[in-house]
Amino acid sequence: MLDTLRKQQATWKEKDGAADAEDRVTIDFTGSVDGEEFEGGKATDFVLAMGQGRMIPGFEDGVKGHKAGEEFTIDVTFPEEYHAENLKGKAAKFVINLKKVEERELPELTEEFIKRFGVEDGSVAGLRAEVRKNMERELKGAVRNRVKSQAIEGLVKANDIDVPAALIDSEIDVLRRQAAQRFGGNEKQALELPRELFEEQAKRRVVVGLLLGEVIRTNELKADEERVKGLIEEMASAYEDPKEVIEFYSKNKELMDNMRNVALEEQAVEAVLAKAKVSEKATSFNELMNQQA
Repeated sequence: MLDTLRKQQATWKEKDGAADAEDRVTIDFTGSVDGEEFEGGKATDFVLAMGQGRMIPGFEDGVKGHKAGEEFTIDVTFPEEYHAENLKGKAAKFVINLKKVEERELPELTEEFIKRFGVEDGSVAGLRAEVRKNMERELKGAVRNRVKSQAIEGLVKANDIDVPAALIDSEIDVLRRQAAQRFGGNEKQALELPRELFEEQAKRRVVVGLLLGEVIRTNELKADEERVKGLIEEMASAYEDPKEVIEFYSKNKELMDNMRNVALEEQAVEAVLAKAKVSEKATSFNELMNQQA
């Protein structure tokens, strides 16, 4: 994890040698299929960080081993699941002009570097402890979300219910307004967004809400204030001044009600799991976090 932090803070330095798997290259390229150039297959001064899987399979492998100043041609095949219909499964050639090769320069684990991450004593041990604390918080949240998702999925599959159209319509309007807010639109524009964009998501949200509501009702659940407090403290720990965040929440009724709803939903999920057949599966930290992305 410390190496990951160093890579995130790395600088790039031009080098004379051949490009390898973790270098950054600047290239011009022109792609063609059956001798004809295709839309989106040409770029100038394109900066490519190798090893991130941004290009189609075989492209980066074709660049590796070449030096700045070289021009060469590579043969690749577009994946069958490629987004452009006219390129799926097609063999292509790319003429590439490699203009620059850069390698990472990782910063040393100095006191100054470590203090950038909020570790006041600037020690490696302090940084390791901080990283571990953050990973444990992220892991706890990821596990909770995964379990919740699986429990809700099982609940939905086991209960086929008819959803009132009025509830779906209302939820579609909510989703429309949320979409408009994200993209800077106004309420009038939001209501003009096509219904089809939101109908499936709206129906699922209504179904989940009704089912969890029934679980809460039949189990006579009320938000556990200790759980609410714990959720707020966990969330606040990610900030520079957790006490300030906790105090801010405690003085804001809307935020507190939202957190009580989160706690109540968790309690409902636990009630579902208590009656379900649960099996454990080992997984790595990276695998679990990638599933969250």
